[in-house]
Amino acid sequence: MRPLSWSAAAALTLFACGPPTPVDEERRPAPDLALQRVDGNGQFALADHKGTVLLVDLWATWCVPCLAELPHLQKLADSYDPKEFLMIGIVLESGGREEIQEFIRKQGISYPNLMGEDGTKEAFGSFLGYPTKYLIDKDGVIVKKYFGVVGDRLSEDLELFLRTGALAPAGE
Repeated sequence: MRPLSWSAAAALTLFACGPPTPVDEERRPAPDLALQRVDGNGQFALADHKGTVLLVDLWATWCVPCLAELPHLQKLADSYDPKEFLMIGIVLESGGREEIQEFIRKQGISYPNLMGEDGTKEAFGSFLGYPTKYLIDKDGVIVKKYFGVVGDRLSEDLELFLRTGALAPAGE
């Protein structure tokens, strides 16, 4: 059997992951997770960052849509004061720490990335696939879930949320 071409693999992965979708769900507290940093510099606990808006991205190194979105997420991370907004990646199903560290370095990603563990995806609630992102307010409450590559919609939502503390109603 011949290996898939890059474009065929990308198309298959995009189809498998579905279209980019903001998913409106009932607001609920973010999970009280404390995970090891990929860079080996200790743990990162979500609860320790109340008072800061967080965007948590659940992703995998083999996920083509996840990789396509990394530069955009890095740009978001670089665009705001880290006291106001933190971009956090949680890497799942992607091998050992050293190979993930090397992968992240090659991608030019500098925002914190954490090693996902068994049960990490489920701790956030229903999981549709990779990439899935969660916008968490300053009180530690999940205010929006995004599935797939979201791009400008995510930037617009984040800018509005940081400015006003609210998101536009669905459909606007």
